[in-house]
Amino acid sequence: MKTFVTILLAAAVSLVVVRAEEQEKDETLGQKTSEAWDKTKEKTKEAARDVADLTKKAADTVTDALTPDADARKVEVKLTGHAISMPTKLESGKTAFIVHNAGNQAQNFNVEGEGIDKKFFAPVDPDQTKVLHVDLKPGAYEVLCPTNNHTKKGMKLKLTVK
Repeated sequence: MKTFVTILLAAAVSLVVVRAEEQEKDETLGQKTSEAWDKTKEKTKEAARDVADLTKKAADTVTDALTPDADARKVEVKLTGHAISMPTKLESGKTAFIVHNAGNQAQNFNVEGEGIDKKFFAPVDPDQTKVLHVDLKPGAYEVLCPTNNHTKKGMKLKLTVK
């Protein structure tokens, strides 16, 4: 009988030890899960800050597209029907073309020449104004509206830069 009680006692102690080890594993797993959750929360906060920063930069870029740089020469451009009204002789250097669409349909503004080919990514809607920055070098340029064959209808002019 003593042997049987000893065996039962040994089995009970073993069971308690196994249970304690399992509980310790569960606590370790719980701690690891908690740590992983904390890391996930921190990474999410970092991602949110990055998105906010990128959104602010994008908004600033849009604002810049509507505002001439302070150090740029400002040139007023008016798009009407199938005509471009602007000076045809300019000095070289950083230039902000302030393009106003006085027509009744969307139009674009393109400056080509001397290795430069710049235009707006999206057209200028009627009664809207956008700014196109170009660093002009001395030489000959063509200014045109590439929208809906407007160039073929005469919406282009020669620009001379000294």
